[in-house]
This record gives sequence, structure tokens and C-alpha cells, in this order.
Amino acid sequence: MAGTQSFERAVLLLRLVAHQHREGARLAELTRAAGLTQPTVHRIVMGLVAEGLVSQHPQTRRYHLGQMVADLGLTAAMSYDSLDLYRACVARLASDSEDTAFMSKRSGLDMICVERRAGAHPAKAFVLDVGVRRPLGVGASGMAVLSTLDPQEAPRVLEANAGAIAQFESLTLKEISALMPVHAREGYVLRDHDDTDVRTIAVPVRGVQGTGVATFSISTFRARMPMERVPEIVRMLKREAAWVENLERNGSP
Repeated sequence: MAGTQSFERAVLLLRLVAHQHREGARLAELTRAAGLTQPTVHRIVMGLVAEGLVSQHPQTRRYHLGQMVADLGLTAAMSYDSLDLYRACVARLASDSEDTAFMSKRSGLDMICVERRAGAHPAKAFVLDVGVRRPLGVGASGMAVLSTLDPQEAPRVLEANAGAIAQFESLTLKEISALMPVHAREGYVLRDHDDTDVRTIAVPVRGVQGTGVATFSISTFRARMPMERVPEIVRMLKREAAWVENLERNGSP
């Protein structure tokens, strides 16, 4: 139906703007990632602007999330207090590793960073800011959750995110798909960032259905995380993931 298609396209474009919220998204970038014609993208985005869901910077002409999104988020947050459960875990990870620890959660076809804590080591690797969204399939956290999905669901997610993934990820969809069984078997994802000397390890946190709903991750410079140290970091991350999973399943740690 035409109405359903328009709604789906509007939601897609809202997500794409969210991916680029900090620096702002250009119309050409949105068009390329959405796989739609530029007039269609412009028409839908202007509708989102009119409703306050998207704003356009008057000088750069780039698009950002609008004030209405922030207002809706404040209202919705009152019903979701489970994030407090994760904050103690992130603090422990940062303390034990002395590196930067993160917690990201799944939000539909995306991952959003919701907690970050710096460790005591002076070398800080801030690969994500709180609030940053990335499509599932991008980075260690996105791949960690993707590796927990049903074999029929994962390809659908990758296909739906194909345009958005290309904006951030150097790997092709075929390469990402080929890595999924390895990540599923090992229970963690290790990624070296292409443009920096940073290494990240992420472990999924599974919900009651067995699929990933969030991740814990640790990032630092490769010199501080040689391959010999990887098992130690993986144990820390899996310890915290198991603690949360057990608490949510049984109501006690």
C-alpha cells in the first residue's frame, strides 16, 4: 500500500539522519544510502522537517534530528529504566581493564551507544559517543548482535541496511556474512579500526529469546591489546554479559 510504503521510507530516512546526527547528513548522502530518487528523498525529508522530527542547519544545509525526537525520547525514557542494570557492568569493565568500556543496545535495525566509561590508563580510545547510532552490521557491536540472529533473519537485516552499512563499513555484505558463523562460534567480535590504531572487542548480551539485545565492548590501542591479551578481555566481557542475562532471566545475579 502507498501509505505503508511512505511510512517505511520516512522511518528509513529518519534512521539515516540519526546515523549522521553529530556532523549532519547531506541530501546526496541520504539519497545514496536510501536507494531512492533525490526528489523523493527531498519531499519526505521536508515532511519530517515540517513535523519537527528533522531540522536543517541554515548555513551547512545538513540535516539533523529535530527537537521533537528529543522530546519524545524524554517521554519514552520514563518507561525504560533497565539501562541502570548495565551501568555497573560498564564501570566494572572500565575499572578492571583500565581501558574504555561501552554498552550499546539494539534499536530496531540499528545499534545505539548508551553508556561509556573511561578506564584509568592515560591512553583513551573514544571510538563512540553516547547517543551515536550505527546500522546493525557495522563495527564490533553491530556484528556481535548480528551473529546471534536466526540464519534467516541476519540476511534480511543486512539487505535492509545495505545502503547505510556502505556509509561506514569497509567490508562488503558478502564478507560480513562470511564472518557471522565465526563470530557466533567464538561468542565475540574483534575489529581493528581502519583509520586508527584502535582495537575493539565486543560480546553480545542475549535476551530471553536468545538473540542479542545489547553488547558490552572494550576499546584501546592495539599496542595495549595484543592478541595475547584478547582472552583476558573476552573473559571480562562475557562475565558481565552472563551477569546481566542471569539477572534478567531469574531476577537475581
